[in-house]
Amino acid sequence: MNYKVVENIIANLYQFAFDNKIIVLIIWIVVMFILLRKLSKRDNEFYLKDFFKKK
Repeated sequence: MNYKVVENIIANLYQFAFDNKIIVLIIWIVVMFILLRKLSKRDNEFYLKDFFKKK
């Protein structure tokens, strides 16, 4: 199999990241903020759930 296409795509991504470190850093911070916010919301809902509540 010829993996040259995949190799070129990954090389282009790395080259873009090294050329535009500020943009990549800002995108990374935004993505982590969104993911951690969703995770903390789910964790908080799980923590506040009353498992021993009588029905």
